[in-house]
Amino acid sequence: MSKHKPVSRLRWQASLKLILQRWNKKSLSSERERLENTTLSIIQQYAKQQPKEGSVLEIGGGPCCIARLLNLKHKTYLDPLIDDFRRMFPGELPEDAEYLATTAERISKPANSYDLILCLNMISHSLNPELIMHEIERLLKPGGTLILSIRTHSPIEARLHYWALQACPFLCKKTRPYYYSLTGIQRTLTRHFNIIDEKNLDIKALSNPYLRRQWHLFVCTHKKNKLQPSSSS
Repeated sequence: MSKHKPVSRLRWQASLKLILQRWNKKSLSSERERLENTTLSIIQQYAKQQPKEGSVLEIGGGPCCIARLLNLKHKTYLDPLIDDFRRMFPGELPEDAEYLATTAERISKPANSYDLILCLNMISHSLNPELIMHEIERLLKPGGTLILSIRTHSPIEARLHYWALQACPFLCKKTRPYYYSLTGIQRTLTRHFNIIDEKNLDIKALSNPYLRRQWHLFVCTHKKNKLQPSSSS
């Protein structure tokens, strides 16, 4: 399929409740360490290509806030649950930042606002991924970089999940309303961006060789941009 049919708001809200329940049982320090071990060095390679006075937007990063470790001056964290996370982990989230407790389908910021946009393990949890791609495309500056990570599934599992969601949505109670195959997310990204780098993240505990569940990270620029992959990657 070329595009996912958006899920209902009710289904999406149910997934948010499940996410909060899971975070109540997690260690923030452990989750931050896992994320930093798998993605931070890659993100830093591309963040260094942006001006230090630049702006970074982290979409759907939850309480991990990996952008706090980047040498960019202006940081914005967007997550519909961000106020819940700030109450759940008092004093743990960065203070010198802007917080947007909203969805990413429509962001109240002018075009070309950000040098770097992070979308880590988020797009599968969203209300309408295609609208988010349009917003990221609008907000990303010329010469800016999008870094997106996602868990991918085999084409068969992704298709079965899609059919089940359409036929019996009450049975699909996972935190992820969307399952993407590797080809599916590549097609989604290339409708809007150039993919200049792609990596298979080594997250063995979360990979499944039988269902072909893997974690991938993509580095993207505007289609007209000629930025090359970092030489140190």
